[in-house]
Amino acid sequence: MIAIAKVNVTDLVQVWRRNYDVYVRLWRTEMIAPLFEPLFSVVGFGWGVGSLVAGQVMGVPYLTFVGAGLLTFTVLLRALFECTYGSYFRMVYQSTFDAVLCTPVEVESLAMAEIVWAASKAAFDGMFVLAVLWAFGAVLSPLGLLIPVVLSLGALWIAALSLAITARIHDINHFNFYIAFVFSYLWVSGAYFPLDRLPPVVQYLAWLVPLTSAVDASRQLMIGQLSGKLLLELLYILVLTAITAEAALRALRKRMIA
Repeated sequence: MIAIAKVNVTDLVQVWRRNYDVYVRLWRTEMIAPLFEPLFSVVGFGWGVGSLVAGQVMGVPYLTFVGAGLLTFTVLLRALFECTYGSYFRMVYQSTFDAVLCTPVEVESLAMAEIVWAASKAAFDGMFVLAVLWAFGAVLSPLGLLIPVVLSLGALWIAALSLAITARIHDINHFNFYIAFVFSYLWVSGAYFPLDRLPPVVQYLAWLVPLTSAVDASRQLMIGQLSGKLLLELLYILVLTAITAEAALRALRKRMIA
């Protein structure tokens, strides 16, 4: 049976609400990075690196081009950390998962709640980055208001992938390999420079990972472009999200119900 079909929406919401309540209690420390990081990133890349870039990149200012990459990667990174270290601490050190599973909540509902919580928290944090980019004039179209939709989909994908990995890890230090891979992939995702500058084989590999589609889709909306390519990118992210979520739910059940 498909694991996703076992998810109880009511239980999912209750577990999500539990994580939200904890977040609200710790909001002072949780909000420091989302408030300050985007400001310094935009200043550093927009004015620092941007001053070294002559003219425009793909027909737009460099701040607009790189802003989409910074925004997307920031949001996806938030979701990644929430479903790696955050979920691992709740599962192993705090025994929160054990406590939740002592109630009628099933593993599948718990896992999906973790994924949805990570994505929603990451998308919320991303709003600060988007606001800073808008204030600096990097968002060139009202279609930029739709960017949170793209970011939420991308965050769901990487949250599901991260939880699938977390369910299989028994040493917290092993996260270093996964996170190093994600950070390395950033350089070939089109976040900082056009993909067409890379060899064709590297471009193909870059498009295999939905991070590239999320960056490109966000950039299209920031510029004000609507195309069939955008729809294909969103569909690809959705399909990969469904596959990785199914894997995450199955992996967590195997881990928790031994």
